[in-house]
Amino acid sequence: MTRYVPLVLLFVCLVASPDSPSMPDAVLEVCLTVDQADHLDRLPVSIDPVAGRVQVMERGPLSPYDLFLPDGDNRVLRIGFASGNPAGGDYLFVNSHRGYLDHAILLSPEATPRLQRPRQAAFAMLGYHGQRYLCLMETHGPRQRSVFVARIPARMGAELRLFYKQMMLP
Repeated sequence: MTRYVPLVLLFVCLVASPDSPSMPDAVLEVCLTVDQADHLDRLPVSIDPVAGRVQVMERGPLSPYDLFLPDGDNRVLRIGFASGNPAGGDYLFVNSHRGYLDHAILLSPEATPRLQRPRQAAFAMLGYHGQRYLCLMETHGPRQRSVFVARIPARMGAELRLFYKQMMLP
């Protein structure tokens, strides 16, 4: 019996940990429909859309990544998407935080986490219960969309834990 106690305690610590892998449903719902703000006022999630279209900022043989940044006011929170060679790994970033797409937690079991058209993606910052979240939404035709969502850690340099979900709109 006593040899099971450490395992039980470890399990309880993992479940109770504030960094346990979960994403509030309200945050996911808002991110999936961030471009349809008419019905979002009923949810307790604040939305700060990042204005401007996404543009390529760096590219070439000297840079291992193509950087895609919204062209709006990006001084307070430096956000964007970096696409590199396959060995480098694509990632989203907020200031010094990175979240690698290939490490995203899949919330749609049939999905493969990738960003197909970075220039057409929509960025937004979301707020929920005192936490801030990065939202990147991409549409795939008139009814299908996918999102990457991450809670922005308070600790500088901590990795973003990305969640990926696909959805068909009604």
